[in-house]
Amino acid sequence: MEPRLVRCRSAVSAFLGLLLLCPTPSAASSATHVAPAPGPFAVAVVSSDDPALAEPVPRDQPLTADEVLAMTRRAVALAGGMEAFVSANARLVVIKPNVVVAAAPGTGMTTDPQVVRAVAVLVHEAAPAARLLIAEGPGGWVSPGHGANTGSLMGWFADVLGVNRDGFEVGGYRAVAAELRARGLQIDCLDLNFDDAVSVPVPGGGLAMPHYEVAATIMAADAWINCPVMKSHGSKITCCLKNAIGILPGNLYGFSKDRGTDNHPGIVHTPSRIDELLVDLWAVSRVDLNVVDGIVGREGGAFDGGTAVRTNLVLAGRDPVATDLVAAQLMGFNPDDMEPAELARRCGMGPGSIRGVTVCGGRVERLRHRYRKAGGAYGSGSSWAQQAVYGMGPRYWTFLGPLPAGHRFSDAELAALAPAPGVAGWSPPIFFGHDVIDPSAALGNPQDCTVYAATRFTMPETAQTRLWVSSQEDLTIWIDGRQVYQFAGRRTHRLGADRVPLQVDAGAHRLLVRATQGRGDIPFSLNLCEPVDDEAYAGNRYPGLLYWNGD
Repeated sequence: MEPRLVRCRSAVSAFLGLLLLCPTPSAASSATHVAPAPGPFAVAVVSSDDPALAEPVPRDQPLTADEVLAMTRRAVALAGGMEAFVSANARLVVIKPNVVVAAAPGTGMTTDPQVVRAVAVLVHEAAPAARLLIAEGPGGWVSPGHGANTGSLMGWFADVLGVNRDGFEVGGYRAVAAELRARGLQIDCLDLNFDDAVSVPVPGGGLAMPHYEVAATIMAADAWINCPVMKSHGSKITCCLKNAIGILPGNLYGFSKDRGTDNHPGIVHTPSRIDELLVDLWAVSRVDLNVVDGIVGREGGAFDGGTAVRTNLVLAGRDPVATDLVAAQLMGFNPDDMEPAELARRCGMGPGSIRGVTVCGGRVERLRHRYRKAGGAYGSGSSWAQQAVYGMGPRYWTFLGPLPAGHRFSDAELAALAPAPGVAGWSPPIFFGHDVIDPSAALGNPQDCTVYAATRFTMPETAQTRLWVSSQEDLTIWIDGRQVYQFAGRRTHRLGADRVPLQVDAGAHRLLVRATQGRGDIPFSLNLCEPVDDEAYAGNRYPGLLYWNGD
């Protein structure tokens, strides 16, 4: 187990190294397309109609195994070549697709087995003696013969009746493994839910949990390659980072893995903490390469509530945050809405934002296909539905208060107000890891008071937006001293409850909030979004709008 365990023990040093390698962000609002330049934050994008391929295929057409292999070969080559990720003397390489449910190829719910096949072929070329494992710890199916090991009566009956579903079989991975074994590869499938586990502490203590029990095979591998599929989800998207949940053995964490078992707690899998969990899992497992299946993804929800969508893309990148940011762009999301990028930056990991990512190969602008968001798959008003739709509003704030209930600045005082962190009673910058901004704990849990919150943002152009806003009690919002929103009363806070058309001029702006509180907490939320009203696509932060990052 030494190779990966040694890397995990030295993860803090690796994080510092990533900081040194990180390119200086530019003022551009999207990733820069350049000639191949492999690096920690380079992401390759290859479409089936890429003119560099020997036989380009239209993007709406089904693909053969050889065509997927050609696309994957080019993507991995642009990302640095398989030799950069798998050494010639590697003994064990794990390929980890998304097989969370037992679903047939082409549904977009699971990784295309032809992408997994292509990755295996490339690994074998780089390390001919390596043993390869197609490995997954699914939450939606149990391998035949293992049902009783789930600790549930249903699992025991599944064994007795022989109705366990084999996702590796249904998804086409066992057929791929059999074909490649016939060609001389050492390859098989492994259910990580019943693997041994290695306890790995998170460097710095963790954002969601302090340590994780990771499948021993992942930790023992000389390299593990992440092969997710692009889908819209309650976490906005599911791609590289979220696919890592499958490296946690279900015999410890439960089925599903937020349930836990008699002897072990489940994972923290809630809308307000999911992104912290994903950054933790990256920190402990240190994935070597990400190869993303964008052949057929899923929009409108990751499972039965969604719809398959063909885009005929393959992505490859070393860094999972960078790769997810490009995947989000290709799916029509605003990459600045992907919270793990900022959380990872605060831990010294990743590019920080899309402005630190270099795209090699295809142009995102040409290849983008806007996926329907997953909110409708979770039921109206649920916390996952809100998370699925809502972009990422300002997360760094400075606060003044608590002040007496009913406090009001005069018009003259508002005009002269210049909030500065740590000055004249304003707090130092405070970061919030979720879009529900609640300063109660930071302010000593006051009662019956008024609190002011200030932040700033830069608008790339003069344009119409939608102000998505909500609160629990009275709320007033000013931009540059001009009142743009007011609510009086009491209600249940819900992300994006009010959506107000608002024109915002290009340039830098000050944003001020007054929140009142009679009892309980002081939650509020706001975001300046695209002027899109269709629930299937609405909620993205306005493209190119940058909120204060706390500096």
